[in-house]
Amino acid sequence: MPINALNIAHRGGANLWPENTLEAFANAIEMGADGIEFDLQLTADKKLVLHHDNRLNADITRRDGAYLSKPTPYIHQLTLAQLAAYDVGRINPHSALAKRRPTQQPIDGCRVQEFSVLCDLVLQRAKPNFRLYAELKTDMDDRAQAAEELADCFVAHVKDHAILPYITLVSFDWRCLSRVLKQLPDLPHAFTTLSFSETDPEHPSAQNDQPDGYAAKARRASAQGAPWWGDYDWREQNGDSHGARVLQAIAAAGGRGWFAEAHDITSQNMAIAADLGLTVSAWTVNDASIMQTLAQAGVEAIITDRPDIMLNL
Repeated sequence: MPINALNIAHRGGANLWPENTLEAFANAIEMGADGIEFDLQLTADKKLVLHHDNRLNADITRRDGAYLSKPTPYIHQLTLAQLAAYDVGRINPHSALAKRRPTQQPIDGCRVQEFSVLCDLVLQRAKPNFRLYAELKTDMDDRAQAAEELADCFVAHVKDHAILPYITLVSFDWRCLSRVLKQLPDLPHAFTTLSFSETDPEHPSAQNDQPDGYAAKARRASAQGAPWWGDYDWREQNGDSHGARVLQAIAAAGGRGWFAEAHDITSQNMAIAADLGLTVSAWTVNDASIMQTLAQAGVEAIITDRPDIMLNL
């Protein structure tokens, strides 16, 4: 059965090419992906740049041929000109990341690029219905001012730009989404959620949490009204499950889309989303059988590190 869901290359296709690089995005366009997903952060001189982690990633970043040591500089502490000194085109072969991405082709000379450079590439080379899943990236527990500053900078860039019709805005930090949508209410968007198992304080897996582990911290934050929920806390909603209450919170925020961890896309949650008028997209899926299952369930888009696998389907 053909797959009708959009094939969106995660960070440009992170298991094929260096993530969040212009080279990866150009290759994804050339390959025939329906769109790309990428992360946006602010530099010290308030430039929107394409980078996932809030610090330079030591596993992929070299200066003068040598990989960086931790702790690496924060993106917000570096100017665009300073970022140009770093090469992000090759994974350190001795890192755990190299084992997770054995199919990634290194491209020496890749740089952390400004968002405007990607916009130029898309306008010049992509088809008119190409989709840009733009993720506004924060630390999530940052002060609200940081989220609002990032959102305002994004709006200033896209509101009168030819790139606007290509954009689908996504973010785990709902404060960013709310801020942008107040200024661009018709912008296609999706409220991103962490795995419900990580934000549900009563999930059965909680008994196995390490006290200082990621899941335990996420659960504690969620139980106390985590900053990333913004003004739309799931605890204030009604529903038979944690997931149902989160989806109700998206609807209460005026959301039109849910960007979900793939395992949360169950028949029950799809029915709830449909009742609330929410489109559903999935992150991040690299298995062909799961892609087929999600497409048959009716998801709008599948974000994948392997757009080649989805194309072959």
